[in-house]
Amino acid sequence: MKIWLRILGGAYIAVGSLNSFVFLFILGVYGGKGGIGAIRTEEYVPIIGYLGGWVLYVLLGLSVAGILAGIGLLKFWAWSGRLALLLSVGNLFILPFGTIIGFSTILTLLSKQGRAFLLPAALKPSLM
Repeated sequence: MKIWLRILGGAYIAVGSLNSFVFLFILGVYGGKGGIGAIRTEEYVPIIGYLGGWVLYVLLGLSVAGILAGIGLLKFWAWSGRLALLLSVGNLFILPFGTIIGFSTILTLLSKQGRAFLLPAALKPSLM
């Protein structure tokens, strides 16, 4: 179980870092005053102007959350399992690597040992 959690932690850190670089690239190309963003896209396609900023910030938020989940999985923190499980649902729609990471996260964390990781001993109800 610990090996799978470490593999998932590394995968979440790698994907989150890659998404951060994509965010910085898009911001540099389209967000700079001298870049393509200097052409007023709102005049040609108004939807891109309004949705483009939100899509960028959602990408940044998901990449930061993925890096945090990866670090937490490497250190075996229980809250990171819940965050990774939440992120895995969104990763299922990102073909092909996001689907692999999301599916393996769901299988790992919803197994018997994974549920024991998600619910630490302090939160489990006693059987007395």
